[in-house]
Amino acid sequence: MQRLTRQRNAVFSAFSDTGLVLTAPEILERARAIVPEISLSTVYRQVSMLLADGEIAKVELPGEPARYEVACKPDAHHHSHHHGEEADHHHHYFHCGSCGQVFMLHACPGPMTDLVPKGFQVKSHEVTLHGVCAACAGAARKARSPKAH
Repeated sequence: MQRLTRQRNAVFSAFSDTGLVLTAPEILERARAIVPEISLSTVYRQVSMLLADGEIAKVELPGEPARYEVACKPDAHHHSHHHGEEADHHHHYFHCGSCGQVFMLHACPGPMTDLVPKGFQVKSHEVTLHGVCAACAGAARKARSPKAH
């Protein structure tokens, strides 16, 4: 039981940098800093248990492998974008086309009712912004700048 607890803690602590949405191989890489012998199959088992316990949530973006994030707790956010319905709290994402990482966005454009045709009712929405993250943009700027002599 001690080993399972250690492995579960290693997998969960992969999410210590809140704001990142991680694939199973990315979780494995981070978990190995705590439990070097952990395997990808163990990561998947632990992810499955964390999902079942509501500790993490699955994030699916079209054409991308499944990713995972720490699940929001009802008291974790003091505001809601859905008329006080905290259960409808959701995130949007930024996908960096350069490094492939997905970042959680803590803002929402709102209910989207202005975008749909008259008479339509929006029940939910998902927004994924695509571009280049700050680290990749900074690296590209540095590569383009002339070197000092």
